[in-house]
Amino acid sequence: MPTGTLDIMKLEENPPSYQIMFEENAGGMFVARVEPEELVDFMTEEMRIDEPLALDAAQKAQSEGRIRVPNVFLEENNLHAIMDYMEEEDVGEE
Repeated sequence: MPTGTLDIMKLEENPPSYQIMFEENAGGMFVARVEPEELVDFMTEEMRIDEPLALDAAQKAQSEGRIRVPNVFLEENNLHAIMDYMEEEDVGEE
């Protein structure tokens, strides 16, 4: 299971959305964009993050605009199924 940093950022669009990134400690990054009403369900059901962590992270992302949570454990199979994998050079192009 990969360990990494969960990074949630509120995107000021109309309507607003959230960018969820998971950066593996060993390298590699996964990213997804979700609507506000889907944020907690996406983290708990798709990423299989514990509900208390998902609720706290969603609340802080909503109020602070961004939250980074280090040392999160996720199952790699879930990441590939639900999020887009970004190579290091893809990230630099944005």
